Amino acid sequence: MDIHHLKIFFEACNEKSFTKAAKKLYISQSAVSIQIKKLEYTLGLQLIERNSKNFKLTFAGKELFKMSQDVFEKISRMENEMKKILQYKKGKISIGATHNIGEPVLPRIMVEFRKNNPEIEFDLYIKNRESLVKHLKEGTVDIALMEEFFIEDKEIKVIETEEYPFVVVAGSDVRSFEELKDVPLLKRDTMLTNKYLDLFAKIVGFNLDKRISINGSIETMKNLIKNGLGFAVLPYYSVYEEIRKGSLKIIHSFEKSEDKFQIVLIRENEDKEGISKFVDFLSNYKINRELFLDKKINKQI
Repeated sequence: MDIHHLKIFFEACNEKSFTKAAKKLYISQSAVSIQIKKLEYTLGLQLIERNSKNFKLTFAGKELFKMSQDVFEKISRMENEMKKILQYKKGKISIGATHNIGEPVLPRIMVEFRKNNPEIEFDLYIKNRESLVKHLKEGTVDIALMEEFFIEDKEIKVIETEEYPFVVVAGSDVRSFEELKDVPLLKRDTMLTNKYLDLFAKIVGFNLDKRISINGSIETMKNLIKNGLGFAVLPYYSVYEEIRKGSLKIIHSFEKSEDKFQIVLIRENEDKEGISKFVDFLSNYKINRELFLDKKINKQI
């Protein structure tokens, strides 16, 4: 099988169009059609329905497309790895994190890591969990730090680290739970947030019906809370600086948490020097280490 023919077939399937695939590959539409016919001839199988108005794969075409996705993911990873070697960047690592961790925590992690590893360069990516897993498999991210997330993939290794608590935070002038009846709840639509909101509603004894959905970052939510425009359930580590300074106030902390941070990486990469050093560092780094040092932080209404 000619890998060039397979690539053209793969792009046609991705684009669901010979015309779009031709533009992407900088070849003519007829060239796309001819190369796919050659692939079909080699395999002895029809891959695309020719009598359909829309782009439609045969059963064999669907199976080949699934397998080719894995092939080109691996090729992409190989290309990225070779680029690193070519540029003499064996000590360079690409680190990804979710917004919840990347904004408040990752800069501090990198400062601490660089103290003992100044020779290691790094690129940082802040994305959602699904995107981070995709970039790991493509080879553009070497290590990802995220909240607990089920990943069923034999190529990926997941290392659980410490638990992280959630807290309910409001503006510094809030004095009682009753005041929250007239304050909007700023809500991020995540399973973790929903779990703790249900617990908090039982504690305060009234419905948290006045809600504003927030699609922005945690920083956006914190700024809204500081300006008296709501309260929210947030990870403790993301607000402890504001709690320490007094610009935000913890109105309730959940004593027990079963939610953990995860270090995620491709198994075959775990022994590479830069990656192994950072994973070892992260495995022993206490993200919550400062949270309980100041007794003021643990006060609540």
